[in-house]
Formats: sequence, structure tokens, C-alpha cells
Amino acid sequence: INVILQDKTSIRAELVGTDPRTDIAVLRIKHDKPLAAVAFGDSDQSEVGDWVIAIGNPFGFGGTVTAGIVSARGRDIGQGLYDDFIQTDASINQGNSGGPMFDMNGNVIGINTAIFSPTGGNIGIGFAIPAEVASPIVDTLRGGGRVKRGYLGVGIQPLDEGAADALGLPKNRGELIARVEPNEAAAKAGIREGDVVVKVNGREVTPDQTLSFLIANSPVGARVPIEVIRGGKRQTFTAVLGERPSEDKLATLTQGEPGLDPEDDQTAQNATRESLGLAVEALTPEIARALRLNPVPKGIVIGAVDPSSDAGAKGLQRGDIILSANQQPTTSPEDLNTIATAAKKAGRNNVLLFVQRGSNPPRYIAVKFK
Repeated sequence: INVILQDKTSIRAELVGTDPRTDIAVLRIKHDKPLAAVAFGDSDQSEVGDWVIAIGNPFGFGGTVTAGIVSARGRDIGQGLYDDFIQTDASINQGNSGGPMFDMNGNVIGINTAIFSPTGGNIGIGFAIPAEVASPIVDTLRGGGRVKRGYLGVGIQPLDEGAADALGLPKNRGELIARVEPNEAAAKAGIREGDVVVKVNGREVTPDQTLSFLIANSPVGARVPIEVIRGGKRQTFTAVLGERPSEDKLATLTQGEPGLDPEDDQTAQNATRESLGLAVEALTPEIARALRLNPVPKGIVIGAVDPSSDAGAKGLQRGDIILSANQQPTTSPEDLNTIATAAKKAGRNNVLLFVQRGSNPPRYIAVKFK
């Protein structure tokens, strides 16, 4: 790796460390002459409309300066769990990555990292890693350390409009806990599957500030208050964060020993078919063997799906197992019918189903009434 200075001097650089999850690397160079340095600023203080200056090496032309404004904050561009980019209309092209984004005081508030472009050229939509994210990572790598991220030990789903309606909660606020890994921070703190996490350490969980981002950017070993909604009531649990493991690690969930109700309630089946477009039945040992379920979950099995219903549109299939509805266990068709009837009386338009397919992890799916 060679670093070329403005006077064209080329210096061999040492790779000190990398953090692939945020696309940041730290290089070290030694030079006989003193070199000027820039400092990180406070990207939290930048606002939409603030002027910024970007410097980079677009298309290999060499040092290039462009100007623009902050177009948006907290952008998620689908690059990973830690997306929190600053969007700018300052011209950023291929080759600008790694270059600084300055505020008007000359402080680095971002590191240019990506563009959105159907043609490959600049169309005024560029992205920078905020200094608040980059600075602690750079400090850790400069000190020879390895970047560690907090870990709660849960599987999560966004609280979309249907799920929010089913639970009577505001949309775009909070995330659903779909899985809790045993012996991890969440389980030890008392957090359960079905909880809706609304705040982490006093900061609201939103689509722009996700649970994953808030936890991953908290230090390992930190005691973090987690505010959840459970059964319509707010509760706060304190979790001691572990260290996030490799992304390749797969979490497993055991639903428990078989405890099935063999009774076939035809009345409940018919009512559920009319309201949700689902024909459900008790999960008997015979059905469990046919579906090769091991261990056997506690729930009811879908026997048929009305393709014209929302359940059909959402992809529910014959053989799927409904473990709960609106965060209440469903061990018989009557359970689902009772929960759906109560939701309808309460003016809800959806029922939130917790569905397992084969050996895959369960997922929450909000299904509209027919």
C-alpha cells in the first residue's frame, strides 16, 4: 500500500487494522517532514442543509474538492446492521471513498464511502460514514485493538404497519423480539419473545435508529436499560451486553416438549377460515411426524390457505405452524378464533401471527382480516 502526498511523494504504508463491517481501515506512514493532520468533528451537531466540503480522488484524477450540503441524516442504504450514513449532494464519484467530508469549521464529520447512481457517475446522492461512528473505531484500531460490538442475543423484526395495528401500537416505533437466545444478555435480563423494544438507553428505536445499531454501538459489558412493551404495558430491563459473535454463528431455538391438544374444533376452524382465510387444526403427533418436526412445537398447523386472502398474499402455506397470535399462545384452533374475535371487537385490522416453517426460525407475520 502506497500513500501519495500532494507533492507526489510516495510513501509505503503499514496496514494497522480494519473493520470490514463499517468499511474502515487505518494506515500508518512515517515521513521525514512533519505532516499536517485534520481532526474529527462532532457529526451529531450537523443538520440537514449545512454546507460541507468533500475531498477525494475521483476516477484517479488526484485530489479534488467539491462542495454541497447535508441532504439527510441517518440513512440506511442496506449495507449492513450499522448503517447510519450522512447523505450529501456534494459531488462524490468512484475513487472518493476514504476521503474526508468537512464542515465549515474544517473538522471531519464524515468519511466518504458510497454513492447511489444508476450510471456509475455522480447524480447528487453520496454517503459518508459519520464521525461519531468512525472516530471510536479509528481510535481502537490505532491502539492495536480489535473492534468489539455489544450483543443482546435476540432475533428481531421491524414493527411494520400491520404488526403495529395488531398490537395497538404506533407504527415506525420499536422492533419485535422474534427470538431470544438462551444464556445471552437479553435472556438473562428477562426479555422475552414477543416483547416490543421501544427504547435503548433512553434512545428511541426507529427505522432510522434500529435496535441492532444502538446495541452494536454500545460497549461490551455495558449495563443498558432496555424499555419494552409487553402485554400493552411498558417495562424496563437492564441487560449486560455481551460481545457480538461472528456473523456465521447460527442461533437455535427450542420450543419445548410436545404438549398437544388432539381435539378438533370444527367450529373454530370455520370461524378462522372466514375471518383470516386460514383453515387450522390441532398439531397431532401424526401431523408432527409427517412434517418432520423435531422437536415438536406447541402450536396449531395450517391445513389450507385462501389464496385471495391477505394470509395467502403474505405467503402462508399449508403445513406452517402458528405458535402464537397477538403474543398469546395458540395450542388449539379455538385459541386463534378467540384471539381473532377479540382483536376484531377492539377495532384492529390485523392479527399478528408467530409462524414457524419447518426447521426455520419463527417469524412474525401480520395478517389482515378478510
